[in-house]
Amino acid sequence: MSQRIHVAEAAAFFREHDRFLIFTHNTPDADTIGSACALVRALRKLGKQADAFNREGVPARLAFLQPETVFQPELPDLEGRTPISVDVASPRMLSMPESAFTFALAIDHHEISTVPCEKLYLEESFPAAGEMVYLLLKELGVPMDTDIATALYAAISSDSGGFRFSSTRPDTMRNAAELMETGIDFAKINRLLFDTKQPAEVAIERLGYEKLELHYDGRFALVAVTQEDLSSAGATDQDCEQLKHLPRQIAGVQVSAVIRPKGAEIKCSLRSNEEINVAALAAEFGGGGHFHAAGFSVPGSTVDAVKQTLLEKIEDKLL
Repeated sequence: MSQRIHVAEAAAFFREHDRFLIFTHNTPDADTIGSACALVRALRKLGKQADAFNREGVPARLAFLQPETVFQPELPDLEGRTPISVDVASPRMLSMPESAFTFALAIDHHEISTVPCEKLYLEESFPAAGEMVYLLLKELGVPMDTDIATALYAAISSDSGGFRFSSTRPDTMRNAAELMETGIDFAKINRLLFDTKQPAEVAIERLGYEKLELHYDGRFALVAVTQEDLSSAGATDQDCEQLKHLPRQIAGVQVSAVIRPKGAEIKCSLRSNEEINVAALAAEFGGGGHFHAAGFSVPGSTVDAVKQTLLEKIEDKLL
């Protein structure tokens, strides 16, 4: 059983320890990568040894965060290291068995968090782990430079949907404003996050419109993409990151899903617009997340099988 701690205790933990290795989740987004970049750079400023790792590498669309100065290309030797996870809700988000090892500290903002850890710094009401890291760095007294501020602003803006999601708090806006006051090019950051797409992402988005399905009188929208679809578009699972927002944008849709293969698993991203808790729905499949944004993975299945099971489970929630 992990010990739940708050920001002051998390800061004390970082003061007391060293040789940190920050783990980020699979299919990495700007929140997990930005949070790790900011945390590693801040810890190095404090004279600590710190690096980050992502098993799948950092997507090209996040190159503006300069992750190459922070992330190790291969998993370093864990002997003598202090393992930390950031924005990781479960072992499945790392493609690691639950028995692999226990994190010394987990920093997370998901409503359902099952990552194995000794200490858990959890703020489930926050829209982004980046906002938690920002408050942590303030508690540690780390001087805020533009590289750290850029990474944190990208993390917060990304996971709050450009401050449009209901999880955005008044303090989220205030914290973002403080980051803007460092002189970062916030307009460029938002453009790179929301308005700039790699060619493969455009191909996947076009495919998404072609494969869009509406069910239950238009209240449930889904896009199911096969491995053949990904190959024909010259894309990978990472290129589907923006696709998860597409079906929710249709008027009248209450719940949306994007289903696609990822290695030996089938991955599903869930979104909701109103009162339906998709974190609870994802938990029925062994996943989790937030009230309006969640996901799960099913090993050894098919896209069609996951789609059919999801259609059956969502029916009662929409009636």
